[in-house]
Amino acid sequence: MKHVLLTDAIDMYLTDMRERKEAPETTLKSTRNSLLRFARYAAEHGAVYIQDIDEAKHAIPYKKQLSGMADNTVKSYIMRIRGLFTFAIEQRWMKHNPFGRIVTREGVSEPPTIITRDQLNTVLYHARNYTLYTIYLVGGDAGLRISEILNLELDHINFEERLLTVRKGKGDKTRHVPMTPRLTMELKKYIATHRPKVGDSNRIFLMPTGRVVQPGFVNNDLKKIAQEQFGVKLTSHMLRHSFATTLYNQSQDMLSVGKLLGHKSISTTERYLHVSRERSRKLIDSLNE
Repeated sequence: MKHVLLTDAIDMYLTDMRERKEAPETTLKSTRNSLLRFARYAAEHGAVYIQDIDEAKHAIPYKKQLSGMADNTVKSYIMRIRGLFTFAIEQRWMKHNPFGRIVTREGVSEPPTIITRDQLNTVLYHARNYTLYTIYLVGGDAGLRISEILNLELDHINFEERLLTVRKGKGDKTRHVPMTPRLTMELKKYIATHRPKVGDSNRIFLMPTGRVVQPGFVNNDLKKIAQEQFGVKLTSHMLRHSFATTLYNQSQDMLSVGKLLGHKSISTTERYLHVSRERSRKLIDSLNE
């Protein structure tokens, strides 16, 4: 296994973020600062190569060192460092992510917000523009992760067969997801009429400047809509939870739902369906009342 200096690994990771993921300069700057801060800590504790970083010796103590900061700040630092090591695994420099099990938030996390189909339609109605409208529709009608939505390219859509091809989803696997008639019609309309005709990117979802839409832009608008319309917190990932829950409530077929979501393990799908399981439990408990 090739040994790579931690500072060199950071440089290569930032280059990948800039060139392949087209991350904005603000994201690159904050990520660079977080990673260099960690690199200084690692050097002070005898870690020169990225392979030297160990969960017990470096990841856990570093998290403790950040404990005086706000939860969101700690979460941002840990997530950026975790991203570096995910990249290292992709490059086959390492086999395990030393920050993979580091908790990024203390206490009990809030359950995800699950919205109904009517509420999804409300979200769609209040979307700021047609690009966001179509992104929300892909999340709500196809259940894709936000990274998968924003990585979609023009040749990933088969309108004749009503199929979306998700390439290099989580776990670097490709899967095919059927489109609803509504999604098929609206996606075709967006590409033909509303997609910016600038630049040479093959990505479907673009800003007016031709840059690829970023997750933060999507989630900021979605959170605003949900707060104003429903008084709840909502993110793009919760559209995926809602998609899964609605399908399961209608079909009770967990294996098929998991396949559409691209889950490797049924236990992962179960975590998405905790609302449905709670409802099922109440139904069973009411049998003898």
